[in-house]
Amino acid sequence: MLKPIAVIFLLHSAVRCQFLILEKRGDPPAGFSRIGPTPVDQVLNLRLALTQGNITGLQDTIYEISTPGNPRYGQYLTQDEVNHFVAPSEGTTSLVTSWLDSNGLTSSPITPAGDWISVNLTVSKANEVLGADFSTFQNEDTNQTVVRTLAYSIPTSLKADISWIHPTVNFPSARGLGSPSVQNITSRATSATPPISSISADCRESSSWTPVCFQELYGILSAPAKPAANVLAVSGFENNFANERDLATFLETFRPDMSPNTTFELISVDGGINNQLPAGSGIAALCLAPDIQYTVGLATGVSVTFISTGTIPNDFYTEMLDQAHNLLSMTNPPQTVLNTWGSLESQVSPQIAISLCNVYAQLAARGVSYIVETGLWGAGGIPFDTDCVPFDPPFPATLMPLDFRSSVTAVGATEFTTDETQETASSMSGGGFSNFFQRPKYQDAAVDGYLRLTGNTESTAFNVSSRAVPDVSAISQVEFILDGEDINFFGSTAYSAEIFASIVALLTNERIAAGKPALGFLNPLLYQNPSAFNDMQVGNNPGCNTDGFNATAGWDPVTGFGSPIYPKLQEACNKF
Repeated sequence: MLKPIAVIFLLHSAVRCQFLILEKRGDPPAGFSRIGPTPVDQVLNLRLALTQGNITGLQDTIYEISTPGNPRYGQYLTQDEVNHFVAPSEGTTSLVTSWLDSNGLTSSPITPAGDWISVNLTVSKANEVLGADFSTFQNEDTNQTVVRTLAYSIPTSLKADISWIHPTVNFPSARGLGSPSVQNITSRATSATPPISSISADCRESSSWTPVCFQELYGILSAPAKPAANVLAVSGFENNFANERDLATFLETFRPDMSPNTTFELISVDGGINNQLPAGSGIAALCLAPDIQYTVGLATGVSVTFISTGTIPNDFYTEMLDQAHNLLSMTNPPQTVLNTWGSLESQVSPQIAISLCNVYAQLAARGVSYIVETGLWGAGGIPFDTDCVPFDPPFPATLMPLDFRSSVTAVGATEFTTDETQETASSMSGGGFSNFFQRPKYQDAAVDGYLRLTGNTESTAFNVSSRAVPDVSAISQVEFILDGEDINFFGSTAYSAEIFASIVALLTNERIAAGKPALGFLNPLLYQNPSAFNDMQVGNNPGCNTDGFNATAGWDPVTGFGSPIYPKLQEACNKF
């Protein structure tokens, strides 16, 4: 008698000549044009996303272990337990392997669970096996070239087994998005006499803020955290590195109570390095320098690790996937991860968005708090870009797993300049409503309240029933060191995210030191405790020829619940 797998293989072989188009597009995206065929002997590395076994079950578990008050709160999963949810079925793995074998191809697993595999093959073989036409396309503005196809097919018998294949029909952004964004705020600072406020004159003398001033403003502890198995990780991509000399200068200047020798550990992904040459800081150093300096200099005593992810040409989001998969492969991944890289939803394919959602969901199941920024794009207006999309929300801030429960915490921007008497919403704060993902239920009361208050319950300008961002916010103007120089005239939501991530790392450290589990996925906790934030009710975030959204009482799509009040968050985190 034939074994079940043998029967499956025979059935597969009988219909393998029947194909279906898995993905296609009519034309290359704006900014790219086809310049000719790709040499048939050029080798491609294709990645196959296999259908995960029980991603819905994983999402149910995440919500239970992340919701304070649930009996399973804080009972995070091991690597093997997560793999059990996402691993493809035995039948899926066997069918895909048999199909590849029949074409003389061999796959290698990319992830511990085997839900992603890679295959090396020539262009001619890829065209034959996938019914594709891999060609060379060029970015008309940068002359960047990529190899892509406008359509590809798989055997009909594998429809339920292969989710998508990359890189095929998904192109990199023609605008080169991906790196953090900054804005020069020199023109917004004034030399006027600081108005009366509860903030000291030293902290009000400029429009930029330092660690000591954040400690004063938000009530953050300055004493070193107690020893604990707790790590705050900072993401690096695209050959951008963390400079140790600038960190030492930063600590000498702004945290003289700390040793200037305090530094960070290094994790390398895809051959990433940490170049200490002055030119090695890269184009995004205006964000990465303060990322490292403020996580080390504000999360006092918490161990900080820099994750250097090697560049994959023309494939930034695969770098993000590889970094997350690397973290998942660890027995004990960092408890808090800061990622200040992203773009807008219109620049991301649904396949990439869903894949990133699912991998970040796995990190949430492992007890990781994943912190992202909302970008400086307001309600969809990329600076200096006339071809923008109104109310285009930030990505990956809107990330949602398949059953509509987000797995990242999105941080927007506030400001507190010398001519203001209080912290207000920043016009640069990205925010809005997803075009991909439905609203998680923990957001319902807060977001519905905003929509009723502003008369937008029936709006057609944006998707009122979708995931809304940001969740929280923090000041976006910081003073830092870059190549030995004091920089105090830039603003970015990346800076806001690093402030909040540092607070999360300190709160997590307190829990671990007390014998409790890490905070993990934060949003259910945050939405249960809106009073733990300074509510911003002044300002808006215009973008792409719109006035954007207004800051209002309660949650709003400019600042979320507002900026953190450390003592109140501390109280909320220690209840469970």
